[in-house]
Amino acid sequence: MSGRMLVTGGLGFIGSAFVRALAADGQAVLNVDAGTYAGDERRLAEVGGGLVETVQMDVCDPGLADLVRNEGPPLVVHFAAETHVTRSEADGETFFRTNVEGTRRVLDAALAAGAGRVVHISTDEVYGPCPEDPFREDQKLPGEGLATSAYARSKAVADDLAASYADRLAVVIARPTNCIGPWQHPEKAIPRWATRALRGERLPVWGDGLQVRDWMFVDDAVSGLRALADRGEPGTAYNLGPAGEAVPNVEIARMVARAAGAGEDAVYLSAYDRPQHDRRYAVSTERVAALGWAATRTVADAVAETVAWYRDHADWWQTLVPDAERLYAD
Repeated sequence: MSGRMLVTGGLGFIGSAFVRALAADGQAVLNVDAGTYAGDERRLAEVGGGLVETVQMDVCDPGLADLVRNEGPPLVVHFAAETHVTRSEADGETFFRTNVEGTRRVLDAALAAGAGRVVHISTDEVYGPCPEDPFREDQKLPGEGLATSAYARSKAVADDLAASYADRLAVVIARPTNCIGPWQHPEKAIPRWATRALRGERLPVWGDGLQVRDWMFVDDAVSGLRALADRGEPGTAYNLGPAGEAVPNVEIARMVARAAGAGEDAVYLSAYDRPQHDRRYAVSTERVAALGWAATRTVADAVAETVAWYRDHADWWQTLVPDAERLYAD
C-alpha cells in the first residue's frame, strides 16, 4: 500500500502488535496515541528504519482533523480506546468520551481527508452475554443493547456510530474476542495471573470460575485485522475469534499456573465477584472465514506462549504490577 497508514492507539497492546507487523513488512505508519497509562513506547522500541512516527495526541483533540487531513492516509485503523472493564466501573464517563466521541472525531477526520478505508476496532462484548448459539454479526442490537459494563456499552454505541458512516466512508468494523500475548498490561486477567504465578502468588478467579470467554493470541488478531484491511467488505462488521474454543475462566487460570510452573492449587475461587459478571461471550466466525482467515493457535498454545514471554520480560511488567493490583477487591 502506498503512503503511510494512520493508526490510532498504536502504543497499546493490540495496536502496537499491529504496528510491529506492518513495520516488519516495510509499511510506514503514522501512530496517533494519547500516551495514557495503557500506552507504552517500549512496545515499539525495536521497530527500526524510521518506519513509524508517533504523535502524542488524544483522539478527542480538535487538532486531529488537521493532522489526518495533512497526512491523507490511504487507511486508518482505529484502536484508540479505554478498554479495561474494571476501570470502567468507576469512571464510565471517560470511557464514553474516548470510545464514542473519540471515534466520531476519527471518522470525521478520515472523511474530511478522503481516507481510502477505515477499520474500526470494536469488541465481541457489544452483543452482551451469549445464552445460546454464538452471535452472528447481524445480531448486535442498536445502541447499548444488552452490553453490560460501561466499557462494553460505550463500544456498542461506537460500533453503531462507525456503521452510520458507511454511506460516506469505506468503514469495516472488527469485533475481536479477548486477546492475549506479549506486552499486555498486567491489569488484564491472563497477564495478571501470569505475573502473580511467576512471583509465587496465588491466582484469584472470580465467582464460580465457570464464566466463558474466547481467548485469541494477539498475532492471530493482527492477521485478522490485516485481512479486513485488505479485503473486508465496506459497511460490514466481522467477528474475529478462535472459532469456538470455549474454556471456563478457572481452567484458563490453571493453564496459566501450569505454564508458570506452579501447582493447580495456586488457583482459588475468590469471595469477590465482578458486578454483572457476564456468564459467556461467544461469536460466530463464519463471515471472516469466508475471507480465508482463521486463528492458528489453540488456547493452550496461546497461554503457554504468553506466560513464557512474561517469564522472560519481568523487567517490563514488575513496575506496572502495583498499580494494576490496586484496582482489585479480591
